[in-house]
Amino acid sequence: DSEVSFIKSAEFDDCPNITVEEMINSYLSSPKWEAIVADDGRTYVNVRGGMTYDGDPADALIQFKIRDDLFQINAFELNGVPQNEFTIGILVSNMCDEAF
Repeated sequence: DSEVSFIKSAEFDDCPNITVEEMINSYLSSPKWEAIVADDGRTYVNVRGGMTYDGDPADALIQFKIRDDLFQINAFELNGVPQNEFTIGILVSNMCDEAF
């Protein structure tokens, strides 16, 4: 999908010169990518994979929202439990650190 390719090749402003795909690959085990069209008519890109959270294995879902040529993380879930904006910020920072 072109949406998946767009997200994979994108970069966060706070983590330049590293693609989202490089960050995901360094942080999640066995990442699976998919583009979906939600009930609101927007396209989202979901990435599912394994990670360690608080010392325990966890299933992660990271959902990206695309608007024009911009993207942002729309949702982050651990074992099906939605996480807050603060945790999303920590996730991005940790993924950036891991990818270096």
